[in-house]
Amino acid sequence: MVHQEQSPDAVKQRSTGYWIGVLLVLTLLSEETAYAYNLVTPALPHMAAALQTADIVWVSTLFSLVGGVTAPLVGKLGDIYGKKRVLLATIAVMAVGSLTVAFAQSLAVVLIGRAMEGVAISIVPLAYSIMRDIFPRRLVAIGVSVVTSGIGLTGILAPIIAGFLIDNFSYRGVFYFLAAFPVVLGFLVMLVVPESPVRVRSGIDWGGALLLGASIGLLLTGVSQGATWGWGSGATLACLFGGAVVFGAWVAFEKRARFPLVDVALARRRPLMTTMVAQFAAQGVIALQFVLLAYVVQVPRSVGSDYGLGQDASGLAWFTSPGAVISMLMGFAVGFIANRRGARNPLVFAFVFGIAGCLLLAFMHSLSWQVLLGWFVFAIGGGMLNAAVPNLVVTAVPPEHQAVSAGTVGVVGSLGAAVVVQLVFVILASSVLTVVEGSPIYSSTAFTWAYAFGALICLAGLIAAIAMRHGRQAMAETVEQAPAVSAH
Repeated sequence: MVHQEQSPDAVKQRSTGYWIGVLLVLTLLSEETAYAYNLVTPALPHMAAALQTADIVWVSTLFSLVGGVTAPLVGKLGDIYGKKRVLLATIAVMAVGSLTVAFAQSLAVVLIGRAMEGVAISIVPLAYSIMRDIFPRRLVAIGVSVVTSGIGLTGILAPIIAGFLIDNFSYRGVFYFLAAFPVVLGFLVMLVVPESPVRVRSGIDWGGALLLGASIGLLLTGVSQGATWGWGSGATLACLFGGAVVFGAWVAFEKRARFPLVDVALARRRPLMTTMVAQFAAQGVIALQFVLLAYVVQVPRSVGSDYGLGQDASGLAWFTSPGAVISMLMGFAVGFIANRRGARNPLVFAFVFGIAGCLLLAFMHSLSWQVLLGWFVFAIGGGMLNAAVPNLVVTAVPPEHQAVSAGTVGVVGSLGAAVVVQLVFVILASSVLTVVEGSPIYSSTAFTWAYAFGALICLAGLIAAIAMRHGRQAMAETVEQAPAVSAH
């Protein structure tokens, strides 16, 4: 049930300049989620060396995993208790988590802080929801477009910021920034952003989130530690079997839950199922590419032998920032095409470019021009992937199911990033060239297989895209406008 605590007439009394200020604050705040991933990825090799660990992958995995299972819960808390109030609480958790990582002296403490940072994935949907609830209708579409463009710009700026911080303050500088940035913007949110008057009476699926997180965590632990423990060892088999059992329990639990984290019955329908497979593949391969690029570019040639460009963190920006420009432009192009021709065909081409980029990098990653070529080809597909999937969610289900469907696809995307990156490090760990100060240096062959794995992920996404029956017509002709406020 939805109700409003106050009359929306107050909205009309605000000037356009005021709403532009609110939009600016929310846009900058939304950057925190992208920074929490894009700034940290270039720091992974430096963190592995400083902490002397081969398990640095969990820094990325835990962030995506926690974010994926908590984002729907945080969104519902915002619906119940007020989106601004919950947004401020999320900012506080993010800041504390970042400081925890910055001061940590062990991987265990780093992972605790990183798990807290994962809550930041909820910032973007909360910001969108606040805009939908409080902005004048004439500014809602413009506001969402500006926030989306701002997040695309982060891909250009993040490597530059990360390079400066890492090269001058070590990897800890990244996390000091991630702590300070949301605190400053949190004060601005308190001062200028109104609370949403919308409240939704709903339940929160704590049990579903716990079971899903536990099942994926157990499965990833078994996969990541299998080579170390032995694939036939009791510990490995216990994790894999236990994860499968808990996952089955989660599915059964969700079918009976009144307010499920994931609507299992809806997810089984072909349109949403194919969209979820595409989202899993898309977010997985995008995360894979960022992680592998950080290693290939920063490993010294003297250590990598037949690969490695020996760049510092600032040098990495010369590779990633131009690719981010390409991705942003392709995202805008997909929006234009989807409105006139549908989003399914752009998704097909996106995965084709993804396969091409991965294969180029699989067999050519020893010279700068080779890495740039493969990365730029992939960036064309990556930008299209990020833009096509959200449009396909809109056409996959009726308007009354779009809120829960978007949440489900968001969970799947976060899990895709967590699972694929974890599997990539399993592949890399199978061929270690040497160990420098406790940190493994992977062979060129390991990167060939890792990029080939990325191509297989894109192939799975391509098959799902080809199988789609929705998204083949102009969105303006096939999509009804969803209501401004919907109950979860």
